[in-house]
Amino acid sequence: MNAGDPKVLKLERQLNLVSYLLSARAPVPFSDIRGKVVGYDDEATPDAVEKRFDRDKADLRAIGVNIDYITSDSFGRAGYVIDPRGYFLRETTLEPEDAMLLAVLQRTLGVVDDPLGRNLKSALAKLTIDSRLPEPLRASLGEQHLLTLGRPDRDLGRAHMTVLGEAVGRRRRVSFRYVKPGETKVEKRVVRPYGLGMAQGNWHLVGFDEERKLLRQFRMDRIRGKVGLVDRTDDAYQVPEDFDISRHVDVEEFEIADGPELPVQIELDATATWLMERRLRGVGTLTRRPDGTGLLELKVRSEQGLLRWLSELGHRARIVAPARLVAEHRQRIEAARRVYADVGV
Repeated sequence: MNAGDPKVLKLERQLNLVSYLLSARAPVPFSDIRGKVVGYDDEATPDAVEKRFDRDKADLRAIGVNIDYITSDSFGRAGYVIDPRGYFLRETTLEPEDAMLLAVLQRTLGVVDDPLGRNLKSALAKLTIDSRLPEPLRASLGEQHLLTLGRPDRDLGRAHMTVLGEAVGRRRRVSFRYVKPGETKVEKRVVRPYGLGMAQGNWHLVGFDEERKLLRQFRMDRIRGKVGLVDRTDDAYQVPEDFDISRHVDVEEFEIADGPELPVQIELDATATWLMERRLRGVGTLTRRPDGTGLLELKVRSEQGLLRWLSELGHRARIVAPARLVAEHRQRIEAARRVYADVGV
C-alpha cells in the first residue's frame, strides 16, 4: 500500500501500528502516528483518524497487546508505548525427557499433510529447538533410535535421561548397577546404548550387554545409583542398520530372558480372552471358543516373567502346560488368596 491509500486493511494497519511502537525508542505522540504509520496517514479528518486509532487500540488490548499512554518518561516525553516485556512470549524451557517426548511426537507425525498436522509439526519443532535437549540426542531422533509407546503416566528415570541420551547420540558405552525383575541382587552392567523408548509408562534403555554378549532391555527405574559414561572414546560402536527399537521396547515381560523358548498353553475365561485379544499385539496364538473362553499358546523365555504377567489376570487365567509351570502357577494363586483372605473386598 502507498502512503495516503485509504484501502489499507484493518489487520495490516494494526500490525503497522504495533511494529512502529515496538521499534520506537521513545513514547510516540498521536501526531507522529497520524503522520508516519501507514493506515493512519490518509486524507480522512483528524477526528476520524483518531477514532480509528482508538478502535484499533481496543482491539489490540482485547488480544493482549497493551498500548499504554505515558504522560512523562525520564526525559519528560509523552506518548504511546508497548512494553516489549509484556508483548513477547517468555522463552520456553523443557526438561530433557519432556523435550524428548515432543521431539518423538514431531517425528512420528511422519508425512501428515493436513493444515492441523503442518501447524502441529511447526509448533513442536519450535519447542524442541528452544529446549535443553542435548544436540547428540537431537541427532539420534533423526536416526529413529528413539520411540515412545503408550502414555508416560509415571515420571521414572529422570536422573538418567540426559546421560543416556548423550550416550545414544555419541555412541558412548555406559556403566550402571541394575536389578533384574523379581530379584534384589544388584549387578554391574556395561552396555552399548542403541536407543531409548517408553512403553506402558516406563522409560527403557535398549543396548548390547558387553558381558552377556546379547542385546538387552533395561527399565530405568531398576537402575541403581548413577549412570556413568565409559571414558574410552576411541572404540565408538555402530548401531546395526536393521535395529528397530519398537521390537524391543513394546514387548511383554515373559519375552525377555537369555534362555531358550518354552511353549506354554494357558486357559482363559471369557473376560480374559476379551482382554488378551486387545493386548497381545501379535504375541502368541489365541483361539476363541464359541462360549467366549480361549486357549492362549505362547513361547516364553522368562518363566518368572510369565507368572508375574499372569498375576494381573488372577483366577481368570490357568496354565495347562507344561506341568511344571501348572503347579507353580497354582501355588502363586493360593499364596495370593492367603494374603488377602482377611480383606473384606
